[in-house]
Amino acid sequence: MWPEKYWRHWRLIAKLDPDKPVSSEILTVVSHPGFDAVVVGGTQGITFDNTKQLIEKIRSSGYNGPLVQEISNPRAVVAGVDAYFVPFVLNASEKKWFSDYYFEALTVYGRLIDWGRVLVEGYIICNPDSAAGKVTGTGPVGVEEAQVYAAMAEGIYNFPLLYIEYSGSFGEIDLVKAVSVRRRRIHLVYGGGIAEVAMARAMAGYADTLVIGNIFYEDCGSARNIAQYMHDSRIYKTGYR
Repeated sequence: MWPEKYWRHWRLIAKLDPDKPVSSEILTVVSHPGFDAVVVGGTQGITFDNTKQLIEKIRSSGYNGPLVQEISNPRAVVAGVDAYFVPFVLNASEKKWFSDYYFEALTVYGRLIDWGRVLVEGYIICNPDSAAGKVTGTGPVGVEEAQVYAAMAEGIYNFPLLYIEYSGSFGEIDLVKAVSVRRRRIHLVYGGGIAEVAMARAMAGYADTLVIGNIFYEDCGSARNIAQYMHDSRIYKTGYR
């Protein structure tokens, strides 16, 4: 498993989608010191070729921070990144999103995997209308359900981190807060709909790490503003650490 010293301190991640065009402005913004890492991944249209092309563009742009691939298609695994994030969707309606895809990947690549560069993520997809929600067959998630999924991720599966994903829609702060105050040690990541500094500020009070993605393709200037805010503030929570 990828050691915590490499990711535990991350406060802001830029997530870029291989199925979307990447501009020179985006590549410039992700090098802002407010970003602790860049993750390459998406839900639809993910192939080996477009993933490899995006990774190469990021590398050739001069970005020299941590570069991670989040695996959603086991046949699109690309070499040349620092680590791989493997999402297990806790509230998926189909077993394949929790085991079958990874069984397939291990069948093909098992002997080649450097487990020291793999990090498993427990995922709760809270927006059933999103592409990720439709593909995995998730339904609405309430506060109590989210807390139970978090307890499963932490107490049963011993995942190092839990990702609360609203995928394009800004989430319920009360839900993220409820999970945050109930967890013991699991690292909490939030992603979804963060489009301005006020939204980042609100979620940063409860999540250890924020992920922004869609805003790069909608308003790259806002992405830069969020990065600047996170760089300037560096809000660190205390307590469970």
